[in-house]
Amino acid sequence: MYGYIRIAAAIGVLGFSTPAFAQHLSATDLDRLSQERQDDIGARNWGPPVNPPAQASTEKPLPMPATCMSPASETSPLYAAPNVHARKVGQAGFQLAVTDNEVKGWRQVLLNGIHTAWIPSSELGPYKPLNPEHPVGCVVTGERADGTVLFTHPDQ
Repeated sequence: MYGYIRIAAAIGVLGFSTPAFAQHLSATDLDRLSQERQDDIGARNWGPPVNPPAQASTEKPLPMPATCMSPASETSPLYAAPNVHARKVGQAGFQLAVTDNEVKGWRQVLLNGIHTAWIPSSELGPYKPLNPEHPVGCVVTGERADGTVLFTHPDQ
């Protein structure tokens, strides 16, 4: 019986131990530690650099035309159907591929080549870059091989 109490006490102490905290080191300290570690592991020969093969053009057209727009708010939800009571399927990013399909004040948004979502038209506005001091345009140019929407940002 006494042994069980000791085991329970040990488990209780382990369960209530303090958590580990991150160390905050200066850049100089990090460089010093890195150099010490490099001295421990020695030089390594990783071989010649690998030249990746040239990528083939993987862009293909979207299933429907889309325009690049921005949401009015960073927290604008995207819905599965054009209804505020529909299931939320995500949150609008800073650039959206918005189709011409409009239903009762809702606009359809391409999430990728086959999945769409809906956002209230009142939540949309013209594209605005994340950095307002870098005025660039936004064009929905197609779809990548993995199905994601491809945006380009030509200077205006």
